[in-house]
Amino acid sequence: MMTKAMSFCAFMLAATAFLALAKNPIVSPAYNPATATNLRGTITAVREVPAGAPLEGVHLTVKAKNTIFDVYLGPAPFMKMLRANCVVGDQVNLSGSLIKFGDIDVMLTREMTERDVTLTLRDDDGAPIWENWGVNIDPASVR
Repeated sequence: MMTKAMSFCAFMLAATAFLALAKNPIVSPAYNPATATNLRGTITAVREVPAGAPLEGVHLTVKAKNTIFDVYLGPAPFMKMLRANCVVGDQVNLSGSLIKFGDIDVMLTREMTERDVTLTLRDDDGAPIWENWGVNIDPASVR
């Protein structure tokens, strides 16, 4: 019961912060390789931040040990294309940059492993893979 209450409180705090930021749009935070970390935890909530809001897309609330984290995966259409099916109660391994966004700590996820499936969402420097999603490239430029 206490875990559900903590998860609900964390979700409401994150939702309130994101709605407040949406009213006063600011630039989305940048991935910082210096704050790269790994987490292993349990998904306690899955939510989608609407288009037009900072960090729009799919977010997870993950409980790792006694700490609850807001985890940003990426834009909802990109996650749907990848057929990412994050389920409350599943264990996940995450790597990414833990940054401060407004008053909350958010992990900008580089890689997520869930149920033996690994999704790479950003390159080693933190550049989002989805930025080049659907872009035609010259095959000669690929090394």
